[in-house]
Parts: sequence; C-alpha cells; structure tokens
Amino acid sequence: MALTKKSYSEKYSNTATENVLIPPHGGELINQVIKGNEREKLLDRARLAPKIALNERSLADIECITTGVYSPLTGFLDERNYQSVVYDMRLANGIVWPIPVTLNVDEDTATTLKKGDLVALTWEDHILAALTISDIYRPDKHEEAVNVYQTDDLGHPGVAALYQAPDVYVGGEVKLLNPIPHTDFLQYRLTPAQTRAEFMRRGWKTVVAFQTRNPIHRAHEYLQKVALELVDGLFINPLVGSTKADDVPASVRMETYEVILNTYYPKNRVLLGVFPAAMRYAGPREAIMHAIARQNYGCTHFIVGRDHAGVGNYYGTYDAQKIFDRFTEEELKIQPLKFEHAFYCKICEQMTTSKTCPHGKESRIYLSGTRVRQMLMQGLMLPREFTRPEVATILSNYYNRKKIKVEQKGVTVWFTGLSGAGKTTIAKGVAAELKKRGYKVERLDGDIIRQNLTKGLGFTKEDRDENIRRIGFVAQLLTRNNVIVLVSAISPYRRVREEVRQRIGDFVEVFVNAPLEVCEKRDIKGLYKRARAGEIKNFTGIDDPYEPPINPEVECRTDRESIEESVAKVLQKLEELGYIEKEYNNNNNFR
Repeated sequence: MALTKKSYSEKYSNTATENVLIPPHGGELINQVIKGNEREKLLDRARLAPKIALNERSLADIECITTGVYSPLTGFLDERNYQSVVYDMRLANGIVWPIPVTLNVDEDTATTLKKGDLVALTWEDHILAALTISDIYRPDKHEEAVNVYQTDDLGHPGVAALYQAPDVYVGGEVKLLNPIPHTDFLQYRLTPAQTRAEFMRRGWKTVVAFQTRNPIHRAHEYLQKVALELVDGLFINPLVGSTKADDVPASVRMETYEVILNTYYPKNRVLLGVFPAAMRYAGPREAIMHAIARQNYGCTHFIVGRDHAGVGNYYGTYDAQKIFDRFTEEELKIQPLKFEHAFYCKICEQMTTSKTCPHGKESRIYLSGTRVRQMLMQGLMLPREFTRPEVATILSNYYNRKKIKVEQKGVTVWFTGLSGAGKTTIAKGVAAELKKRGYKVERLDGDIIRQNLTKGLGFTKEDRDENIRRIGFVAQLLTRNNVIVLVSAISPYRRVREEVRQRIGDFVEVFVNAPLEVCEKRDIKGLYKRARAGEIKNFTGIDDPYEPPINPEVECRTDRESIEESVAKVLQKLEELGYIEKEYNNNNNFR
C-alpha cells in the first residue's frame, strides 16, 4: 500500500564506500534480506515447512540479524556459540559478542523438528523468514541468568523474560523473505547500509551514537553536545523495540526527540533513526551489544553514561563503562565516550558533572525516572533545569491523557474484508495511535484467534460462524470492561456480523475494501494461489462468497488510499461517535 511519507529506504541508497567508514563488527556487514528468484524458491519451500510463531523479541532479533544490525550474526546461536557467549562473551570463533541471541520453542514443537530442516518463521500467521536448523538444544537458564544478567532474581525484567520463554532453543541461519510489518516511525527506520550511505553523503567520517529508551532531558543533551564538539556528526538512535510496561511509549518519546532536535540542535550535524531491538536490561553486557550495533551502523564513538541499560540496583553505577576495558581496540573498534553523571547546578547555573562542579548535592537538580513519572502523574510540570519546556509539555499531556482514559468507554471496532485487504495493518495503526493518546486497547486478529481460541474449527459456513461468535464473545467481555477492542477478521457473512453487533452493542464496523485482484497481488502467504489451484477449499473470494457490509460506519479503500488515510478515517469516526476525544491532528505519521 502507498504511504503518504517516503521512508528513508526510498530516499537513500543501500551502498556506501566501506573503506572510508569504520568497518562493521567482524569485518562484514551482514545482509540476509533475500530477493528475486531465490526469495520465490525459498518462500515456496517455507509455505510447506513447519512453522514457528515469533514473539516481539524474536521478531526484533530477526530484523537486527537480517539487516546487519547484529553483524556478524547470520542467525540464532547454536549451542556451541551460545555456551561461548554465555561464559566468555565471545562467539566460538573469538569475535566479541556479549548476549546470546536465541530462538525459543516449546517441547511439543521441538519434537517435530530436526537438524537440517527448513522452518518458516511467522508473525501473525504471515511468513516472514526461513530458518535452516543447525542445532536444537536445552540451555541451563540459571547459568544464562547469572552470567548475562548477574542475577537470577525474577524481579529483573530480563531474567523474568528468560524464565517465562519456552525451554528449547533452535539455532540456525535466518533469511528474511518478507518485510517486517512496521506501521510506525517509517521515515526513521534506517538499516546499517542506509546509515552508512547517509554518513558518506554528509561527509561524516567520525560519528557518535547515543542510545536511549527515555525522552531526552538536559543531562542527555549536555552529553550529546559535548560529544559533538569532538566528531563530525551525532546519530541519535532510540530503542523502539519492547520495553518495560512503565517506560514512556516509543511514540511519545519520538515526539519529544523531534521537537527538541528541530529547536536546539544543528540540523546538518544530527541524524535521528530508530533502533529496532528489544530491551533486555542486561546492563554492562547490553552496553557492549549496543556499541557493536552502532559500529555496524557506521558510528565511530558511542556515549556510555550512568548505568547504561540497567534496571533497579542490579549493576554498579559505572559497570557499563568499566566492561569496555576488557577488550582491545582491535576487538571492539568503536570507541566508548565515558561520561560522569550530569546534572544542573543551581550555583554554576549550567549543566555540569562532578568532574567540573565543586558544589554539593544540595545544589544539584536531578530527577530519577521514578520521580519523573510521579511528578507527571501528579500533574506537576517538570522543571526547565531538568528538561526543555517543549518536552515537559509533551510528557505532561501524555500523562494527563493517561489519567483521563481510566474512565474510557469501551467499543468494538470490527475490521472486515477479504484476506490481504489490509485489516490487520490498519488495526495496528489505529492501535498505535490510540495507545499514544493513552487509551486501553486490545487487538484480536482472526489468524491468531484461530491458532488459539478456535483451533479445531474448519472452514464450513457453520464453523466460520462459530469462529466469529467466539471472537465476538471475547470482544464483548473486553468492551464491557471499557477496553477499545480492534477485531480484524474476514468474517464473510453479514448475518453473523450483525448478530455480534447486537450482542456487543458498542460496535463500529469498518469495511476494508480492496478488489480481489489487488488482494491476490498482496498475498504473501500464497493462499489465493493455492485456492486457485484447488489445494484449499471454501476460500473466501474464490469458491466461497464474501458478503460486504451494506452500511458500515467506515469504508477504507486500501487500493486508493494510504494506510495513514485509512487510520485517520477510523479515528475520526471514533471521535464523532464519542468513543475517543477529538485531537487536532489525527495523522498516524509523525508531524
């Protein structure tokens, strides 16, 4: 589907003169994005192969592996490399690598797999990548926890995620067959090949990277601008993968970055691009991993501040800086810039650190993340000595909306249409915008529901109707509890859709309309092709009818309009009906 705003991938070339920039970690920038005939052949094999469903972390890992962010990795670690990383912070060939990047499967799935198999890696029932299995093994999670996270305390979010994940690891090379289905930050999603090309275009030979999962405050700004005095350019690279529930959402953080960069930074010396990785909170080891990723992006320097990638009191204040001393410049070519904790001194009347400020703690203005959240929840404005007023306003508005939305009204928004029309894509865009505004949202996707809630049902009319009734029952419970529920399901028959509408009451029908020939062209799962060949029976649009809505509240013509336009239509209707508050800007893209 068309986008109203060009992404960087459309603007910039994918090539750069590597002999001018810092080399990638391990010497080669990995590219496992497969195209052309090779892709078609591999995709045909993947459609018939066993399937492994990805979670958010493994989805982020696949993006980082296949686009070169995690160079020199070409896939998920086998047991030999896993053991070497856990105990020695190196791959088996001796190259520095601090955190195991692994793919988890449950015991039942593991029994269906064997070495040498090709498996399809799926996201929401769509094939994204193919993995050739080189190893299947069961790790010692206790050893992984105490070595990587320095604790086995389940209060640590990284440890909790480790123990909650399935117990079998599958290693092997990964090849990306279809694009990662992003709907947000499109203009900032740069691959390492693209950042390197852009650094070259700008004439930057030395580039400092700044990692963050928080809005930029004055201490961050101080570190960045001191570093900018030493190098040609600054690459602000905020992490937008999964983080802790109480972290500020990525959409809000990106808004703060934009406003501060537009006002307080020289535009020709700063580049903003998102870091797609998930947060592991592994402290010192993750600092090394973050540095390696930025070297792959083409950066020569990396800012390492106080408690980088830490959480709670699990790591020493400057452990993330000290760990860099274990490696030689040959082993880790990117240079860490180690900064003291920065603060505003009321006597010096400027940002400073203990290295340059002689005054005591009583003169310092510094707020912890916990205190910042407390102030915002209490409706207090953050002091300008801590953060710029523009940033404080954005954060204050977000937390005010979050408080108000506790009493939100529930509604089910039902996206119906042919397979490939764009139901899930639009629902994701609507969900992202509603979450940004502070609403409680749940998405129910028809393909995922069939894997879990309605597993065992077939595709007869009776089974299809029962599938929709069950989805409707779950949606009714959530709606009754003041949740905005976004259902994306083909739901081909009018009568059962109307039955669900009557049961739920607060119901908005969105007809995602695209001609059959358009849907067939978009069919990355190959379902239409198989239905045309007679391999799938009772397929909607081919040998089973689709009954379009007669009077839907919203109709999205995805063959004629962009994703953003469709998302805006849905949001506008929810505003008109009083389910959400009106906003001045309903555009799902950043302004």
